[in-house]
Amino acid sequence: MKDLTGLIGRDELIEKVAREARKGRHLLLTGPVGIGKSAVLEAVIDRLLLRQQRVVIPVSEQQAKGQFLEITRGLLESGLLKPSALELDAHLDDLDPSALEWVKLKRSVNRLSIRDLCAAIVPALHDHPGRVLIAVDDFTAVTPTLVAFWLAVFEAAQVIGCASAKRPNVAKLWWKMAEMDVPPLAIESARAIAQTYLRQTGTLVESPPLFIAHLVQQANGNPQALADLLADSAKERVVDKQRIREMKHAAGVRYLDFTPVMIVALASVVGTRYLAMGTGDTELYIFAGMIAAVVISLRVFIFRGAGKAN
Repeated sequence: MKDLTGLIGRDELIEKVAREARKGRHLLLTGPVGIGKSAVLEAVIDRLLLRQQRVVIPVSEQQAKGQFLEITRGLLESGLLKPSALELDAHLDDLDPSALEWVKLKRSVNRLSIRDLCAAIVPALHDHPGRVLIAVDDFTAVTPTLVAFWLAVFEAAQVIGCASAKRPNVAKLWWKMAEMDVPPLAIESARAIAQTYLRQTGTLVESPPLFIAHLVQQANGNPQALADLLADSAKERVVDKQRIREMKHAAGVRYLDFTPVMIVALASVVGTRYLAMGTGDTELYIFAGMIAAVVISLRVFIFRGAGKAN
């Protein structure tokens, strides 16, 4: 969808992140799944390359081994890492980096442990006269056993990454990065994206104002939710009012947490029953018991409904 609508509503954020990146800081883009962290990261890299000539290594893998393999591949293809450092044939060092075929090398390189890969990666990053930029699409799954390896990479290169959640047991990694939150799209931006998409794709809608209003409400500022709804509506010959009303997305569902209310209510009932026992007030004791039964029944039904929703 980005090819059709661009990154409407994100220009200010992209420039802000790019400005911090130009200072050489490690950055972490945070926000819920689908909020557009990867798109912002990609746009930031493009903007940085307009002013700077740098080696950029994109890392799209989510698993730890895959991430270090992608860094290894990027260093090989840019000529910063010699194949012999990865226990490959020494004669490969004489080849032009563009002549190296990763498909043929990957099996041999994959046999190395993350420790061995890191032992080859870090010196190559240090030896580069410039500063390599590593763009990591997802840091969410990083574990404590990987922190030391990543910290070594951080010392030798600049890292900009994304995470939908920050694990507390890898705090040492987060301390190295300046956190920048990716907020939900503003209503005006979401509306502009929907209008641009309809215009570019020629999707026929019976009531465009109703369609856009419902779409924006269901997407709840989440770009991925907006893209899902627009792509689904484009499959229809004509999006009529009935179809508009049927459009739903989990991003648009808002949950009200009744837990504190239930805790206070139960505590009040228990306190009232003890008060009735202490004062010998039978009527108050019976009344408190009835209220307790009602509160417990409500609790059962509320949590049962929440279980089905999940």
